[in-house]
Amino acid sequence: MEGRISDIEDVMDFFSDFQDNSDKKITEEDIISDTLKIINRINGNPLFLYCSIRTLLKHKNLLTDTHIKEIANILNIEPEVKEVIKFKEKIVYKERKARVYEDDY
Repeated sequence: MEGRISDIEDVMDFFSDFQDNSDKKITEEDIISDTLKIINRINGNPLFLYCSIRTLLKHKNLLTDTHIKEIANILNIEPEVKEVIKFKEKIVYKERKARVYEDDY
């Protein structure tokens, strides 16, 4: 249990660094390296990764459409295509008038 608490404290410290160092320019590489450090500390625990991704994706409204499409490509998410076939049956009745032949033979 002590190991889990220290990991949680590390994660909290990681995210608090973003607020403390607002003067420092944070790059994408810095964030990736810090994230990989956290993953190495937890020894690739799938439950931690699942919970982290799920929690982060709850805030997907902060992402741009480009970011969302890139994440969808990484996760191999394709749009769900539903094939719908609609038939419309049209019945046409045509009245035929009887022909009357009035020939005088």
